[in-house]
Amino acid sequence: MGFLSKIFGKKEEELVFPKVKEDENLKATLEGHLDRVLGVRFSADGTKIASGGFDELVMLWDVASGSVIHTMKGHETWVECIDYSRDGRWIASGSTDSTVRIWDAAAGTCSHVCKGHDTAVRMVSFSPDSKTVASCSRDTTIRLWEVETGKEKALFQGHKSYIECLAFSHDGTKIVSCGEEPVVKVWDVATGKNSANYETGDKLSHTVAFSPDDRFIAFGGRDAKVRILDAANGSVVHVLEAHQDAVRGLCFSPDGAMIASAANDESVRLWDTASGKLLHTYRGHVLEVQSVDISPDGKTIVSGSDDRKIKIWGITTTP
Repeated sequence: MGFLSKIFGKKEEELVFPKVKEDENLKATLEGHLDRVLGVRFSADGTKIASGGFDELVMLWDVASGSVIHTMKGHETWVECIDYSRDGRWIASGSTDSTVRIWDAAAGTCSHVCKGHDTAVRMVSFSPDSKTVASCSRDTTIRLWEVETGKEKALFQGHKSYIECLAFSHDGTKIVSCGEEPVVKVWDVATGKNSANYETGDKLSHTVAFSPDDRFIAFGGRDAKVRILDAANGSVVHVLEAHQDAVRGLCFSPDGAMIASAANDESVRLWDTASGKLLHTYRGHVLEVQSVDISPDGKTIVSGSDDRKIKIWGITTTP
């Protein structure tokens, strides 16, 4: 581990985790990370999961067997975030070491180290065509990187404080971002211009996503709520309330009908997008849940937690 990871990770190494009754829909638990799992993402075909963690590792897993395909080393401090390209060729990771790394998913090797941010990279997101990686940082900037070369393509500026999260629209024309400001910003990818600003009602947002049809923006943060906005005008469609602590991650199902969210209350929750109704609460993690994703077939949820475990759950709408 790097210097900072040793300092902040020391107490974690000594923890003895309590036992908890696991949800009956738990399908598998993947163990291999040496410290907190901060990011998880399915491959586009649903057969693999990429993960990143406080142990500075990027790992690639086979879903069917639960075995590790690659363990990728290179970041100098913890891996804050992860994404998987839609063409299945690339994995992107962002780290507290201020770099974005682009990895060859098949070979398990680092193709590019993207340097430009001045401090921690909090989120990475591939464009739908897999040609670009967007990253946001606590340096208040968004940067676009060319996947094939690792070169910086564009710099977006306009946030006044830390940017915690960002996501591409599914048509690839927009990026949404938010963080330590009470505003969600929408950007035009082609020009880099800030095209819209929507009030969030929360001073710290950790996670954001466009719906598959790009009609809605969902985000969650410190106030433990998930909000769904109309992407066209920023009006609040639903406020999803059930989490007991900060929401750390969320995603839409491929058909947009459901939203999965993960939070510091150690739970993963599944919501109906149209009604805002809570469909199910998944229990099994024993520390904060940092990241969540839904498989491309819409049947499975994956979550990563501070308890060092990755859990795979079957989707159910039974409360």
